[in-house]
Amino acid sequence: MFEYLAAEVAAQRGEATSAVATLVRLARDSGDARIARRAIELAIRARALDPAIEAGVALAELEPEAALGRELVAQLIASTNDLPAATTKLSSLVEASRDKARLVMQVGHFLSRFPNKAAVLEATQSIVSRYNRLPESRYAVAVAATVAGDAALALKETGSALKMRPDWQQAAVLHAQILRRDSLAAALGFQKEFVKRHPKSKDVLLQLGRDLTAARRIPEAREAFRAAEAAAPEDAQIAYALGLLALQAEDFEDAKAALQRALDKRHPDTDAVYMALGQAAEGAKQPEEAIAWFGKVESDRVKAQVRAALLVARQRGLDEARGRLRAIATTQPDERRVVLQAEAQLLREAKAWREAFDLLTAGIEQQSDAYELLYDRAMVAERLGEIPRMEADLRRVMELKPDYAHAYNALGYTLADRNERIDEAYGLIARAVALSPEDPFILDSLGWVEYRRGNLAEAAKHLRAAYDARPDPEIAAHLGEVLWQMGDREEARRVWRASLADNPEHEGLRAVIQKFQP
Repeated sequence: MFEYLAAEVAAQRGEATSAVATLVRLARDSGDARIARRAIELAIRARALDPAIEAGVALAELEPEAALGRELVAQLIASTNDLPAATTKLSSLVEASRDKARLVMQVGHFLSRFPNKAAVLEATQSIVSRYNRLPESRYAVAVAATVAGDAALALKETGSALKMRPDWQQAAVLHAQILRRDSLAAALGFQKEFVKRHPKSKDVLLQLGRDLTAARRIPEAREAFRAAEAAAPEDAQIAYALGLLALQAEDFEDAKAALQRALDKRHPDTDAVYMALGQAAEGAKQPEEAIAWFGKVESDRVKAQVRAALLVARQRGLDEARGRLRAIATTQPDERRVVLQAEAQLLREAKAWREAFDLLTAGIEQQSDAYELLYDRAMVAERLGEIPRMEADLRRVMELKPDYAHAYNALGYTLADRNERIDEAYGLIARAVALSPEDPFILDSLGWVEYRRGNLAEAAKHLRAAYDARPDPEIAAHLGEVLWQMGDREEARRVWRASLADNPEHEGLRAVIQKFQP
């Protein structure tokens, strides 16, 4: 305490260099990061560059996971615009450090503000070369090599680090990330082998789970996250990730259980968990429970209340749902638009087409450039048989948002379905495909316009791809009709029967079946 007070007195007398040196030593002796922060404050106030760097390095040693120390050092060192001098300075600081392993891990961060990444790699190698027996030294070079684009060197260095310390998760994660740039399969293979040898490696299991999710291998991803949760049972983030994966897999009861665990473990973003729990309950066909969860959301209240209102409409009636929507407090135009769209959707589901059209028209008068409202009104106009109005709205959407694939698709499909201006319809749908090539509904439109053009084989190809991606009853109706016209009537019946079993009340599907099988 005496030395701390003496340092404060020295700082007040303008002796910043000696004051900071004393505080840095005290911080390291006591392991107290607060003293290092005070040293940084005094050095910056005195505009003492070297003492500020030394204090920042001390903080980075004491709190390696915190960004303050390393970001401060990076900024101060880069401000000199002198990489050789920075290299010399950092070399001396590492040499004087009591925890060289921890400090060399930070070297890449300290030099991150210099733009010449190849030169930074050379500087990093120079600084850590005396400590090559430390796996942390190899890791530091691997990070610098990764940033410099030298993947071969980076892999060599992470490999060396893992030979020295075979269970080091941080090095394993970096190794996998480097492999992933060229081959996701190679990264997955490496991670699976690592967790086979070290089954409680939470960080590697999490990275494996994320990579499997990116590869759309959801069942395997769920297994990886389950193993991570077993390794770190108190980690709320893992439970939340498991809940989201279960939602994606439509395993709603498992999603609810995982999300409840995330709440029990005090997940920091309770609103995100509430929203996901509402989605899980909705998927599990438990609407009242879903409404209750959506009601708990505060940070994204408008979105949550809209979802709740849509459920209320089905459970308690249109009037109560519209009342809930109109009671939502909105402050931004986007929020008002979302609420208005939701009310229009309720009216469309109730087949109150004219009322929906008038509601959307009133909204467009307030927000004339809201392409979402124009698109929705176009869809309602089509139902009312007002095709010129529909086309005008969709043309306006294309002007406002030229990359909105659904506008081109909607107009192209309508023309094709009415067997009008087929070449123009094909051009519009082709534009939609170029903008969104994997959208099953756009692929359905492409198949339908090919059918209208008489290209049955092409039509069937696109409709099969659409149906495989999403077995929607509308797509099933189209695919069945094309198959029927091609003479494959048993296959057409199979497609229709399968879709009708899941959608017994779908009017369009029933109409097509009745047309060909009266």
